[in-house]
Amino acid sequence: MTRYETITSLGDDFIKLMGKSIIPVHILDWKVYYEAYLKQTELLLKEYGKAKKTWAAGMVAEEYKVSERTMFNVIAFMEGS
Repeated sequence: MTRYETITSLGDDFIKLMGKSIIPVHILDWKVYYEAYLKQTELLLKEYGKAKKTWAAGMVAEEYKVSERTMFNVIAFMEGS
């Protein structure tokens, strides 16, 4: 199970854990970035027949005004176990 799957499985408890400072608040930002990345890869897959993950990461980085390096770190974190 990836970290993203674990976070989403927490449901409302995720917010409660952030409120108690057990989970850092920036993880919520990372979750939003990662979900935007997943959506973008899905759109590129439909349009081009390939996921084009690097392109998707760059597009999301530009949209949220973060560096591409940050996006790659977010993706690596969320897809880790």
